[in-house]
Amino acid sequence: MRYLREEERQLLLAFAGKLINQDKAQLIEDINNASVKSVADDGARILFDVNGYDRPTYGGQHSIPLEGRVLDADGTEMSVCVYADENDRLLELEFVRWGDGPILSPQWPTLKIY
Repeated sequence: MRYLREEERQLLLAFAGKLINQDKAQLIEDINNASVKSVADDGARILFDVNGYDRPTYGGQHSIPLEGRVLDADGTEMSVCVYADENDRLLELEFVRWGDGPILSPQWPTLKIY
């Protein structure tokens, strides 16, 4: 486990900024208390452990109703999805590269969230 990198934190806060009310507040609280476990060598999937939250036995997940798009270093488009567990708590961040090869380096200035 490790702490969030600043670019991961800013990405998640950008998602939170598009939410309203309790969903926004809970996501920000989880971001501020999260540690990270990468489950893919290229960083395509990142799992979160939220300090002080006892995550229940896996009961499903759902995406936060937003999608990000960002360009990789070679110009390949990537989707960015944030997932929550059944209690609407931060669970996972996933990058889907729409081209061959591993993720190189997301170009954060190109990030758009829909």
